Amino acid sequence: MTYLFSSGAQIRIFLSAVGFGFFLGAVYDGFRILRLLFQKTDRAYRVSDLLFCVTAGFLVFLFVLTTLNGQIRGYVLLGILFGFLLYAYTFGSFFAGRLERAARAIRRFFSAVYRKISAPILRFLKKCRGKIAKNVQKAQKKSKFSVKKSKFHLKSVKEMLYNQPVRVSSDGGSSRNDERNGKENESKKKKTPKT
Repeated sequence: MTYLFSSGAQIRIFLSAVGFGFFLGAVYDGFRILRLLFQKTDRAYRVSDLLFCVTAGFLVFLFVLTTLNGQIRGYVLLGILFGFLLYAYTFGSFFAGRLERAARAIRRFFSAVYRKISAPILRFLKKCRGKIAKNVQKAQKKSKFSVKKSKFHLKSVKEMLYNQPVRVSSDGGSSRNDERNGKENESKKKKTPKT
């Protein structure tokens, strides 16, 4: 592991850092294209800038790891910054207007393709929705009619509820029929004299 680099090696590393900064400027333009294609809001700017910073930080880490074995040198960071600014004020300013026009043209093209593809599908879905709504209304009317005219109703079922027999009827009501109460009622009937 070399701790001190010769001046020739330092110049070579500095120039490669300038080239890497130039590359990071091109990566930023790539993020700019994506931002222009999808949304032009403050939130889109913030998200794309955050993603660029994370990506650039990871790439700078890999660059420093491969060229300097992980040693951070000030002249390398200055070289990266100089390369980025060199790209931003030369090629970046040259491409900025052209990228915006290209993004607008691409957006118009894809919106026209979307309209051409989605128009028949939306018409078909609108027709289906109308037919489905009619069928649902018919089914609702038939079900109401069939419930009113039904001859067969549900019969009540004897179930156990808290250790007591309960009759549950089809209308949701329940009545308790205790065996003891039934026997007591029978005995009262027997005891009452008929007059």
